[in-house]
Amino acid sequence: MKEFYAAALGGFYFLAIICSANAQEAKEAKKSAEALLSLARLRPTDHPVTLSAEIRGGEEPLVLTFKIDEGHIKYQLHDPDETIILTLEPTTSVLSEVKDGSRSIISDSKRYQEVRGTGVTYDDLSLSFLYWPHPRLAGEETLRGISTAIIELNPPSQSTTPYGSARLWIDPKSGAPIRMEGWNHQGQLIKRFEVISAQKIDRLWMLKEMRIESLDPATGKVTQRRYLTLHSNDSR
Repeated sequence: MKEFYAAALGGFYFLAIICSANAQEAKEAKKSAEALLSLARLRPTDHPVTLSAEIRGGEEPLVLTFKIDEGHIKYQLHDPDETIILTLEPTTSVLSEVKDGSRSIISDSKRYQEVRGTGVTYDDLSLSFLYWPHPRLAGEETLRGISTAIIELNPPSQSTTPYGSARLWIDPKSGAPIRMEGWNHQGQLIKRFEVISAQKIDRLWMLKEMRIESLDPATGKVTQRRYLTLHSNDSR
């Protein structure tokens, strides 16, 4: 069976092939975690797809456009115009921007900045945590009736990410990510993304709504809550 399920975390876009996960013995836990993470990584569609998006919860909604094509995803922001390109590769993703007709890799100084007050950083757009090495299975949990596998991830030693670790809840039957949490270097929760609902567009299962929460690391209380909604611009 080859259907597709897509989920977005903040301003970024997950696409995972739905398939049955191979059974693994306990001694192969590391291999299982890597297999699940591979399913959760971004995958291009068979044909171009254009989506309009709106991030709500602030003073004014942020409107942007996703253009998904073979090998890359283009994020277009407006007023002022800004184009971010996420290039998809088998074991990594590359985040770049287009300025004055010239394309360049996004600098570290900009990479961890919020995108226009959304609570989502440019690094979040790259889904870099999906390519962190040595994922570990950390148990199971049922979320909204779905039995999920929990994967814990730690960044490479040379990384400058504000996340000291990440935790990912994945549906092992489909490979679809359901929830992601980012923890700081002191082991405190600072970011949570969760899929609320999905929709079928052009024979593809895609995100309809995602909740994005920023948390106070000291108290664990939510300090900012945003909602991302996606709509198709394609007529077919």
